Amino acid sequence: MIRGKLTALSVVLFAAAVIQSAFLAKPQTDTAIETADVQDKHIEQTESYSISTEPIFGNETERFAAHRGYSNAAPENSVPAFEMAAKCGFWGVETDISESADGVFMCMHDDTMERTTDATGAISDYTYEQLMGFNITEGTNIDKYENLKIPTMVEFLNICITNDLVPIIEIKHITNYDSFLQLIYDSGMKNRCIVVGGMPDLREIRARDSEIELMVIGYSNVPYTHYLELISEFTDHRGILYNSPVVTREVVDELHSQGIYCGVWVLDTAEEARQYMDYGVDYVVTNEIPALNQMINRSE
Repeated sequence: MIRGKLTALSVVLFAAAVIQSAFLAKPQTDTAIETADVQDKHIEQTESYSISTEPIFGNETERFAAHRGYSNAAPENSVPAFEMAAKCGFWGVETDISESADGVFMCMHDDTMERTTDATGAISDYTYEQLMGFNITEGTNIDKYENLKIPTMVEFLNICITNDLVPIIEIKHITNYDSFLQLIYDSGMKNRCIVVGGMPDLREIRARDSEIELMVIGYSNVPYTHYLELISEFTDHRGILYNSPVVTREVVDELHSQGIYCGVWVLDTAEEARQYMDYGVDYVVTNEIPALNQMINRSE
């Protein structure tokens, strides 16, 4: 069953890849949430879109989250990467959030901006207006985009709402936890999002909200039991997003027996996806929908 579903997903993505130049050439479309007043970080939802009431971990058995958006099709953590994740049928989309000098939440993975933009320094070194003077200059198919800007968390949530994507929000560097949560509340996505990070950030979130889904990020150079002990500090709505090498069937069974969800990052092959889904992981973070490359190779 898993093989069949993965193959079906691969067919969809293969077709998207064939015509992706047409998709990527399209101008960015308006979303359902007004974002003109970025400094106030205000979200206004229209009646055209409604938030799904399905549980995050509902009836699906295979859940793929696009790593920094579909970053194998468009520059990571960009609006086109998030939109491509929607077009290609991902269940969720992951991004990283840092806070500007004037309190606007921006999508950026690195501590500094040199690797992916024409700027230097950290997001927190600049106001939102100053950040809009910089461009994303590196990434997949970057030549298709001119003046590509670092997106805000509001823009990211817009895309998740209009495309029924589960937002997976990894906290990198923020200080205003109240405003961060208010953005999620205003979007209506409180019960449809996952907040990921280190325990200091997660404690700040849990002190303010007892229901939002929290997952501590786990690395492969530390025993899985370390993160299990940490996340057990919370009584529910909790999980671990593990670097995949530390995860086994026994690990997943132990977590689930305690009501703890388990995600894994980053898996990019069909074989890995099948293996970890057989273990029972709750979702997979990936740069590809697994089996795409296999599908392309068989078609050549």
